Amino acid sequence: MSSEEMLYAQGAKIWVPHAEQVWESATLEESYRKGAGFLKIVTESGSLREVKLKADGSDLPPLRNPAILVGQNDLTTLSYLHEPGVLHNLRVRFCERQIIYTYCGIILVAINPYAEMPLYGPSIIRAYRGHAMGDLEPHIFALAEEAYTKLERENCNLSIIVSGESGAGKTVSAKYAMRYFAAVGGSESETQVERKVLASSPIMEAFGNAKTTRNDNSSRFGKFTKLLFRNQMGVMYLQGATMHTYLLEKSRVVYQAQGERNYHIFYQLCAARAKYPELVLDHQDKFQFLNMGGAPDIERVSDADQFNETVQAMTVLGFSINQIADIVKILAGILHLGNINVSKKYNEGTDEEDTDSCEIFPNDIHLQITGDLLRVKADDLRRWLLMRKIESVNDYVLIPNSIEAAEAARDALAKHIYAKLFQYIVGVLNKSLNNGSKQCSFIGVLDIYGFETFEVNSFEQFCINYANEKLQQQFNQHVFKLEQEEYLKEGITWTMIDFYDNQPCIDLIESKLGVLDLLDEECRMPRGSDESWAGKLIGKCSKFPHFEKPRFGTTSFFIKHFSDTVEYDVNGFLEKNRDTVSKELTQVLCESNMQLVKQVMVLEEIDTLSVDSAKASTLGGRVVISAGRKQVVPSKQHKKTVGSQFQESLASLISTLHATTPHYVRCIKPNDEKIAFKWETAKIIQQLRACGVLETVRISAAGFPSRWLYPDFYMRYQLLAHRSKIDKNDMKQSCRNIVTKWIQDEDKYRFGNTQIFFRAGQVAFMEQVRANLRKKYITVVQSVVRRFIHRRRFLRLQMVISGIQRHARGFLARQRVQKMREDRAALILSKYAKGWLCRRRYLRLRHSISGIQTYARGMMARTKFHAMRDHYRAVQIQRFVRGVLARRAYQKRRRDIIICQAAVRRFLARRKFRKMKTEAKTISHMEKKYMGLENKIISMQQRIDELNRDNSNLKHKTSEISVLKMKLELKKNLEGEFKNVKAACQDKDKLIEALNKQLEAERDEKMQLLEENGHAQEEWVSQKQQWLGENEELRRQVDQMIELAKNAEISQRTQEDRMLAEIDNKELNEAYQRAIKDKEVIENENFMLKEELSRLTAGSFSLHARTASNASSQNEEDVGYASAKNTLDINRPPDLINKNYAYSDCTSLVVKLRAILEEEKQKHKYLQEQYLKLASRNKPTEDSFRSACRSAGRGS
Repeated sequence: MSSEEMLYAQGAKIWVPHAEQVWESATLEESYRKGAGFLKIVTESGSLREVKLKADGSDLPPLRNPAILVGQNDLTTLSYLHEPGVLHNLRVRFCERQIIYTYCGIILVAINPYAEMPLYGPSIIRAYRGHAMGDLEPHIFALAEEAYTKLERENCNLSIIVSGESGAGKTVSAKYAMRYFAAVGGSESETQVERKVLASSPIMEAFGNAKTTRNDNSSRFGKFTKLLFRNQMGVMYLQGATMHTYLLEKSRVVYQAQGERNYHIFYQLCAARAKYPELVLDHQDKFQFLNMGGAPDIERVSDADQFNETVQAMTVLGFSINQIADIVKILAGILHLGNINVSKKYNEGTDEEDTDSCEIFPNDIHLQITGDLLRVKADDLRRWLLMRKIESVNDYVLIPNSIEAAEAARDALAKHIYAKLFQYIVGVLNKSLNNGSKQCSFIGVLDIYGFETFEVNSFEQFCINYANEKLQQQFNQHVFKLEQEEYLKEGITWTMIDFYDNQPCIDLIESKLGVLDLLDEECRMPRGSDESWAGKLIGKCSKFPHFEKPRFGTTSFFIKHFSDTVEYDVNGFLEKNRDTVSKELTQVLCESNMQLVKQVMVLEEIDTLSVDSAKASTLGGRVVISAGRKQVVPSKQHKKTVGSQFQESLASLISTLHATTPHYVRCIKPNDEKIAFKWETAKIIQQLRACGVLETVRISAAGFPSRWLYPDFYMRYQLLAHRSKIDKNDMKQSCRNIVTKWIQDEDKYRFGNTQIFFRAGQVAFMEQVRANLRKKYITVVQSVVRRFIHRRRFLRLQMVISGIQRHARGFLARQRVQKMREDRAALILSKYAKGWLCRRRYLRLRHSISGIQTYARGMMARTKFHAMRDHYRAVQIQRFVRGVLARRAYQKRRRDIIICQAAVRRFLARRKFRKMKTEAKTISHMEKKYMGLENKIISMQQRIDELNRDNSNLKHKTSEISVLKMKLELKKNLEGEFKNVKAACQDKDKLIEALNKQLEAERDEKMQLLEENGHAQEEWVSQKQQWLGENEELRRQVDQMIELAKNAEISQRTQEDRMLAEIDNKELNEAYQRAIKDKEVIENENFMLKEELSRLTAGSFSLHARTASNASSQNEEDVGYASAKNTLDINRPPDLINKNYAYSDCTSLVVKLRAILEEEKQKHKYLQEQYLKLASRNKPTEDSFRSACRSAGRGS
């Protein structure tokens, strides 16, 4: 039997692909035989399937790991290293055991639980201090302790690379790693370096994090933090830190997608606006840069408290009170800058719009506030927002901006200010964290953005995915290197392991005539555009295997990254790569009277990773503040683009990582709904592929992934060898004997110095052999034990049965006598019970018949009442429907007329517009609009003369200041009156709202009445069915009683007939008297209702007349009382008394009297309805109520 046949035996657990769950567990129904074309399996859901196989068995489904290996701390210790095994192990640890950390070789996999976990307190830090990686449960502190121990032992530089997609918990993981380093390397000096390192996190989160659709606190920049340590007496103490940032998402300052926010600091500042009244801030929804996403709040987060924490952290890190005040002024200036209104401009003397220019009113409140906050001239800011300068060799020309160009210039300035402010803050943080002393070594914590793919991917996603390609290449090379070093350490023979190399994809991006090179070349072109760049990409990069052109159009391109193929939209690539801002606008800010604004605007970017930080003239990080000398502004031809700067920064980062010993943390996002411990398999498997975990598993599986120490292997598998092959003093030789006995292929294992190395699946094979052998031995032991137990049980039963039989015979005899006594007593009891049952059945039948009669009479009365009520309601509904249809027809006709009028006016306006446009294109008009250069000198001289005259006129206008002050006082009085009028309008609006609510309440009452009518009809149908069933039952019982009555004695029948006749005569007399009294009461009520009806009818006609549509059912035939003539005559009772008192005559008389009584009741109800109908005419209807609301609105 081959190893495959042994492993794929009946009952073996395997994995099969699934459409939704990716992988599904299944069980083999039949054992596998070599050459079989299919496997019969039963899935976990219970369905029976057949899996097709190749003849050589190369596509056998992957086997499940043994139960002993499920839930392992390290994924590489699994016997079967494949995708479903890794996924199942992570799911068991995360969902069932709620463990969020798992090792995968050198990688720490961290799954975001979306819940508070008590795993990061001081006691946990102390627990992991001094323990090697693997001694305790996987944890971020264990990885940090491993790095810190290596730092102490080898005095070398290390790095921790934290990656994952947005919302996976990268920032939190990096924060806890730095907290551990600050705790174990704490300084006792007065500087309290560890306190400053921890205080830098809230500042960077406030200025660099924002809410996205995937994460409430997403880092929108890359960050590499160097924690600097010095060696004192063999102990590493935290000395300081430096911070390096990459690719801040500046576009978020001016635009946010739906459901997202701007950077946290803006919302925090708006929440704390009461502390800074000089900033003239309002609610966050009032600012254009903050209300685009429509999601200004974060659940369970207070922006005001976060702002206090940010200010406190800035104070700890050396920001002065004046610096903090200037920073919030710059932030408020950015918000007010976004609210500057750019409006249309019209030609002088006409209503024609000038599409080539725009207008910003000089008295724009946000323009003035922006100028005051940034201490710049508002007129200069307005001028260069409306104009742009085009320079030639010896001259320049001012061109007006269109609305779109002015808004783009405004947004570019806002992004530029925020980016420079961010650089300044990072510089101050680095200056505070690094005290300037000589560093010994460092531990770098890289919090980098993960692989991103959206519906629309732009320049930011391209740079992020490019960075992940470089990091993945570095990761693959490092994992491969560690794997080979492990084999050399154990002294085993090995062959080269092939692994995925993404160098071709990197060449596509950064090589000559690659994506970045063509992008920079297109940016240098005077008329370069996104479309032309896309055409060059398709022409030059099609030779690369990782590049794909779109099937339709040329506005996008595809790149095959290591984790997925991503489509990039070329729109905006050139503009974002150039990152241009008006030189005139930056010059306006450089001339600000605020010192901080000047410092911020003259910052320049350098990459401190490529130079020695002690020699570079920087504050640390990526920025330098130059004071005292003027910066040389590079020309557009020599200015570095964003792509080239990012490429250089990334290259220096990778070289820094290569010079360190890296440790990897891969953060996984389990679901998009942010639900605690919810597992979405498809999303998680995509992230495992993207972050390199499965690549690590594949590299491990290509070699010898399963490794056992000799003592552990001996203790578990010693029963697989004969006693003569086992030597407790030489465990290595004993293990060799066990392995060589059961695994004949020597390529499936290797014997190292301290461990045994197995190929994938061999440990599971050994487990299967061990299980089979144990099963065989256990079967023999169980057979002997069962024989002994059954024999002893048989002897005990044999002795007990004889005694039981003796007692049983006596019990049966006593039981037979007792039964004879009970039979005799049962006959006597049944005689009396039958008599009692007959009497009870007769009484129940008589009670049922009387009840049926009662319900039947009530049903007839209710049926007639419901019919009259439905007729009345139908008339009311028709009246309202006719009114609605009439109003709707009128509104439709009016709308059609308005449309016709608008079409005619539009035709005349277009004809006039075409005529004016033709006149504007004449030669004379063009000559007036564009004057020649020869007239410029004359016009400038005239302008100087005009300015001199204006200067003299302004001197005379100083006397008019008093007059303007009086006008200002009048304006304030008018504003007071306007506030009073506004308050009165608000009161009127509240009155109208109250009236509308009353109208809605009346509508709801009408709808409720209609619903109650429907429910009543349903109840009546169900009650009717119940009565029919009871009637059938009663008929059956009556038939039984008739049969019993026929068997009764003749004398008893005669006596019962006489008694019944007396009872019926008495009941008939009482019913007749009650009918006479009811008739008199109803006639009196009818007379009173007639009088009230006539009075109301006369009153309603005198108040206001009704139209024919409102009185459709008020004719005399419907309201007449002709049926009242059939009322009972007072002389009829004596005639009835003289009649024969036979039983049949009396019954007919009672039926007639009851019919007359019911008819009088119906008349009484009908008169009450007429009374209510007439009374409701005096109440306000819906139409009158609406007209009253309209008149009240016109009056207000």
